[in-house]
Amino acid sequence: MSLAPIRTAHPSPLEGAKRPSLRAILRDRAVREPTIVFLLTRLLFVLLTYFGVILFRSALHAAQPSFTHALIPAWDQWDTRWYIDIANRGYDWTKAAGTSPTAFFPLYPMLIHAVMAVTHRSGITAALLISNAAFLGALLYLWRLVRWELNPAVARRTILCLSVFPTALFFFAGYTESLFLFLTVAAFFHMRRRDWILAGIFAGLASATRVTGVLLLVPFAYEYARDRNFSLRYLDRGVIGLVLAPLGLLAFMLYLGRAVGDPLAFTHSQVAWQKVFTLQIWSGFLESFRQLLILPHASFMEAHNVIEVALGGLALICSFFAARRLPAAYGLYLLAFWLVTLTSPAIEGGYQVPLISLSRYILSLFPLFIWVGIKTESRTLEEGYLVLSAGMLALLTVQFINGGWVI
Repeated sequence: MSLAPIRTAHPSPLEGAKRPSLRAILRDRAVREPTIVFLLTRLLFVLLTYFGVILFRSALHAAQPSFTHALIPAWDQWDTRWYIDIANRGYDWTKAAGTSPTAFFPLYPMLIHAVMAVTHRSGITAALLISNAAFLGALLYLWRLVRWELNPAVARRTILCLSVFPTALFFFAGYTESLFLFLTVAAFFHMRRRDWILAGIFAGLASATRVTGVLLLVPFAYEYARDRNFSLRYLDRGVIGLVLAPLGLLAFMLYLGRAVGDPLAFTHSQVAWQKVFTLQIWSGFLESFRQLLILPHASFMEAHNVIEVALGGLALICSFFAARRLPAAYGLYLLAFWLVTLTSPAIEGGYQVPLISLSRYILSLFPLFIWVGIKTESRTLEEGYLVLSAGMLALLTVQFINGGWVI
């Protein structure tokens, strides 16, 4: 992991000037490019939803559902239902299969509940609104972060490559991916600019969104210690940010202790999804290869293992190069992510997809996409990436909206 020189925060070009007009804001490249990418990809998902529902669910001469009836309910699938149920019922319940809502962190369902109360809309509508608003925020922050670290050209390619990644449908769906990405990138943006308190607030909210949010404490501690010359003598009020970073997780543990009598229920409930803790970090990939050998060829599970092994394996390899290219804080975040993820594969009872959801989890690895943005400087590489990723994204999206299990 390469060390980058400490960079002092500099003011925004708009600071100190009179309040800009809406036209001036939209002309700002930092706003215009993320907004265009956001709008174009949202349009893509709307079109895929419309045609995916109409063409794949309806008989030739049957009555067709209206556009509004086709769009929103089609996204009420899989984990989205968990979050909506939690928003309505809390955590003190289980499903017949033994799966528990305690596996899902609270910030996203809390926001769903709040939006439902304010707008009087359905849970799925609230979930989609939150996810898409958070994704726009994530793109705006990520563009500015990459421009600050590198340059605008890399920033543009970074947000574009992220937005059309094969599993980027979860940035549109009622999942935590968008919210978690927004909070994580915002925490890094303020951390790198030495806004310690604000970085700690975003990190704390991230740790209330997913368990891996607490991993932000690793690069945060490094950045702060480095800024303080690794000396306790130079500690200042910025250390409050470090204290704030894990508070989301700690608050959830306190709540679970009172609600279900187990502050670590979020880890214990993973057993229902065949996940176990192991120090053999290679076991998930090895078991996936074994499953590929014993499963029937061209089977449903074989295809899912191919997706997880291919995308997850590429992400793991590219993470090594990203850690070497980017400042140390990014490498530490990548390292912490892989250590936690690879020590909890779904290998209990011979489960057939040991790396389940890995290709979705890597959506939060924004340093990886920064590296992709650097490496796609060649137009040929950029276009090749966009064609392959967008094609796979369209396929998985149609699968998802029609009730198929994706990852």
